[in-house]
Amino acid sequence: MNRNALASFLRTKRPPHAFVLSRTRLVYVGPQDPKKAAPASGAPAAVRVLARSLPPEAFTDGPGGVPVAGGALAGALARLLAEAAVKITAASLAVSDDFVRVLTVDVEEPETHPKEVDEILVWKYGRSFGEPVPPLRLSWQTAGPGATGTRVVAIAAPDEAIVSWEAPFEKAGIRVGALETASLAVSSLGVRALGGEGLVVWADGEVATTLFFSKGQLRFVRTRTAADTEDALQEIRMAASFVGAEALAAAPDASEAVRAGLSGPCAAGPAGSRIVEALHAFRVGEGAPAPAPLTLAGLLPGTAVMPAAAAEETAVLVALGAMAGAE
Repeated sequence: MNRNALASFLRTKRPPHAFVLSRTRLVYVGPQDPKKAAPASGAPAAVRVLARSLPPEAFTDGPGGVPVAGGALAGALARLLAEAAVKITAASLAVSDDFVRVLTVDVEEPETHPKEVDEILVWKYGRSFGEPVPPLRLSWQTAGPGATGTRVVAIAAPDEAIVSWEAPFEKAGIRVGALETASLAVSSLGVRALGGEGLVVWADGEVATTLFFSKGQLRFVRTRTAADTEDALQEIRMAASFVGAEALAAAPDASEAVRAGLSGPCAAGPAGSRIVEALHAFRVGEGAPAPAPLTLAGLLPGTAVMPAAAAEETAVLVALGAMAGAE
């Protein structure tokens, strides 16, 4: 098990190419001028966007419902690369949030006992993937003090699934330099817009992820699937309750903690998400500022995108977040 193989939390310099993979689509984002060096941010100043739809049979459900890719992904990638007509040796790959499972746990001295942390996490992931737990790709990082030790944020997916996502790229001669979720990719941009403090909510489709940052450090992640808008909003409020209770340990009741968590700085996207619209209405109704929009215009106003890519704005934002390097 390689705990650095999935979701590279540490923001190192990334290749100026990225692919965004969902259950229905594969999108490529790369520099319009491959010969021009990317700026220090890691994201090209001007990008071109190519996309291919995936058929319903592109994936089968693996352990825990995590999608395992079949031959259709390789076919879509081959068509994208033929159209791109540029040599790509390395790229980042961002996947939908429901492709992985997230855990937040408290552990005693995790950095001095990494093997023990791995064992604890694998055991806990039995609830997500079933017993016996299948071979996993697992990554975790510390997230500051917790209630009973040091908080650890972990992300995992069955190795079988990740191999199926990566294999077409490897066969095409492309090294997947970073593999992470859409919400983590976007949050690398969103947290800057918040000055390092507050909630970043990414609610694409029926999956909503709430990330909390303090002093620029990721402190908490919660991902939930909710077909009902009110259920999704309640999940975000529960995450905010945790954040609010942590910030206001003396809060007299849970409702005050919820308000505290949701009244602080917040950025949310993508634009047009029904969940984001519900969150906007809730915050405004509670007298809190509306969430800052997670959009290309708001986060990367200087990035030029081909006009034909307008329909792919969500994927473009994810890709650019995946490309972004450390500040």
